[in-house]
Amino acid sequence: MNDADRAPALHLHALRAWFQVDLWSRRLPPEVTIRLLAGWPILLLPLFLFGQLVTPHPVWMVLLVVLVGLYGAAYGWVRAQAASVEFTRRRQGSILVAGDLLREDFEVHNRSGLPLLWAAFVDHSDLPGYQPGSVVGCNAGGSYRWWKEVECSQRGVFRLGPHQLQIGDPFGLFAAEIISDYRESVLIYPRVVQLPPVDLPRGSAGGVSSRRRPLFGVEPAASVREYVPGDSMRMVHWSTSAHYGHLTVREQELEPSGDVWIVLDLNEAVQQGDGRRGTLEYAVMLAASMAAEMVSGEDRRAVGLLTVADHRVTALPPQPGRAQLWSIMAALAPAQASATPLEELLRRNLSTLGRRHTLVVITPSTGEAAALWVAELVRAQGQGLASSVILVAEPDAEPYTEEPVQLLARLDIPVKVVRTDMDFRPALTYRRTRKVIRSTPTGGAFTVEVEEEVG
Repeated sequence: MNDADRAPALHLHALRAWFQVDLWSRRLPPEVTIRLLAGWPILLLPLFLFGQLVTPHPVWMVLLVVLVGLYGAAYGWVRAQAASVEFTRRRQGSILVAGDLLREDFEVHNRSGLPLLWAAFVDHSDLPGYQPGSVVGCNAGGSYRWWKEVECSQRGVFRLGPHQLQIGDPFGLFAAEIISDYRESVLIYPRVVQLPPVDLPRGSAGGVSSRRRPLFGVEPAASVREYVPGDSMRMVHWSTSAHYGHLTVREQELEPSGDVWIVLDLNEAVQQGDGRRGTLEYAVMLAASMAAEMVSGEDRRAVGLLTVADHRVTALPPQPGRAQLWSIMAALAPAQASATPLEELLRRNLSTLGRRHTLVVITPSTGEAAALWVAELVRAQGQGLASSVILVAEPDAEPYTEEPVQLLARLDIPVKVVRTDMDFRPALTYRRTRKVIRSTPTGGAFTVEVEEEVG
């Protein structure tokens, strides 16, 4: 194609681009768009002009002036406010646990000399149940404040924003849309409750108590076993080694194993129920509560987490302290069901769990599948990993837990059954102050501050 043939195509492209230009929003910020809501009266202009040309009369001129003036005033009103209206939003608080109230404060400030007759706030947050959209207004040079609250019924990572503010003129001819790309991530942690006593196996300490032992000296042995690479030479039982002809080491039974791995089963095939009373949410809550108990209880220990969520393995090695608790809580917050069975999770990661630790397995898996992951726990015992199991079951599914409970009891593995209809007291609580509007007998209203403990 030569230059002569290309020229008409370029002119046509430029003409199309000119028609696509938003003439109403020219010289405004890119986030502000003015739209024409009612355009059909403009179609009357040619009719009025034709009438004036054919049959001149003052009525035609009045109609022309009124129509043009009406649209001019409406457009000027919206354009003046579109560049002068400011909107802010601010979230209260920083740490949210499932069941807490999330509060946001909003403010519209009108810097123009015209009253803001109406402003529609449209929000696109994905927080479940949160709908802060409102229609407000304020005087010229004034502002309007309001707030919204919602109960965080679901743990996870959610988004506040983006949002848009729509304003209009008194005649409903034009509307300005102010779009904001404001986004804020909200992390809602799982609930932490006070758990009933959970039995942990006793064995070799691998935590704080191991550091309190003397460096030298003989300690009473509960049993002996064959030496494996990595065992300390000071634990060798020489007389028994000479008797059997190979090295044997002493097995101590001084305290429950210090370092704890929480193994959380999120296999979607074994989950039952939905919502807060489903086994998935209960298992996550139990894992978070167990971690809190380990790091802040009377017998403080290092705790870690092993689970598979969304086809990704989460392995947080045991560490002491509350910082580790919040790391585990942050990992549990967005966790969803996966397709990985518990026995596969244990088999693939057993070599990375170390030795002389305790596994606390939280699972709703019963029936024939239980024999598979119990076999992996038996294999873990040979690696020096003691185990304890928390079975999560719906109230009517308790008969199905009898078989795995009996199997674990024969293997001397502590087990506890937790039903999803059990209610527990919150373990994480804090005091907050909120404002409450109360009415008077005469019909008035006043605001008071109420201090309450929530968790």
